[in-house]
Amino acid sequence: MFFIMLPGHLVYTFEITAAKDQDKNNVKIVLDIENAKCSICLNLWHDVVTVAPCLHNFCNGCFSEWLRRSSSKSRDKSQCAACPQCRTAVQSVGRNHFLHNIEEAILQTFSSLQRSDEEIALLESYASVKSNIVLGKQKNQSRKRPFPRSTDNIDNADLPCPQCRGEFGGFRCSPGAAHLQCDGCGGMMPARSNVNIPQKCLGCDKAFCGAYWCSQGVNSSHFNLICNQETFKMISQRHVSRLPDTVHGGNPYEKDITEKCIQQSGKTLQAVISEWTSKFDNMEIDRSRLQLNNVDAITSRTYICNHCYNKFTDFLLYWYRVSMPRNLLPPDAVNRESCWYGFLCRTQHHRPDHAKKLNHVCRPTRGNP
Repeated sequence: MFFIMLPGHLVYTFEITAAKDQDKNNVKIVLDIENAKCSICLNLWHDVVTVAPCLHNFCNGCFSEWLRRSSSKSRDKSQCAACPQCRTAVQSVGRNHFLHNIEEAILQTFSSLQRSDEEIALLESYASVKSNIVLGKQKNQSRKRPFPRSTDNIDNADLPCPQCRGEFGGFRCSPGAAHLQCDGCGGMMPARSNVNIPQKCLGCDKAFCGAYWCSQGVNSSHFNLICNQETFKMISQRHVSRLPDTVHGGNPYEKDITEKCIQQSGKTLQAVISEWTSKFDNMEIDRSRLQLNNVDAITSRTYICNHCYNKFTDFLLYWYRVSMPRNLLPPDAVNRESCWYGFLCRTQHHRPDHAKKLNHVCRPTRGNP
């Protein structure tokens, strides 16, 4: 069985093989790691819990602290808390043992996603969900429609933002003002075209509130439905300290080769990224492989979200590798032939021997003359 998680949906695909030696006790799951991250802390789940009825997932500690802070700020203690991701009224929350197994499997494969002992201890000190918990009033809940999760303009009558409640940064929302819903935290912000800080990621066209609220002098100590500024930043303001696990399509052998190349060059990873960002700005590299929207409008001064920045970093490191002279590659990579399917090869993801034997940081050549 394979499944791919998409925003707000689970799509299952079943594949039956006729192999006699098939292990019927095991299934393979294809999962985008970005969809296994808590939208509160933006890290891989830890002791994952699922809220109902919207079925969004969070770290136990993150959601417990969110619930505590929401309750302390609510005048009506019997009122349901809102889901941090979609703002639907949460009726219940419980630990998700199935996703917990997936969480552990991801950490076994990508150990770099493991948090420090101090972070884990802090999260577990916050965690209060030990079993299924029913929250707030249950009477007539079925009549209430969940709030729409969209970055389109939404009237502020149902989902007030901080500037609907008071003046911040010299601005207060007027009655009926158009609003945007943040894709990161689900909170609301006014749709303003006359401010210098962008409110939408140019790479995916989704709204993110972190940069806007920072410019208005608002932070999570005022309102907890606000993203961290780190979630939406200018490309030139970002710092990369390690290669993302998703680089080169998640092929660990290609990632290791790239790490060795950078080490042998005597440069830091950040220096390499900065160098190739300059080449990108100067139109020295082909942008057609960059899987982002508005690619021709993106520069180092563009604000993009974390997910799009990972794609941008992967794109730059692809060009770093394909532009490298063969004699500068590590000895175990010099004589590898290139795979016909290049970076599009699917076999590299489930055949370690194939991933290691052939070079996959190259363009597909299958069928080309």
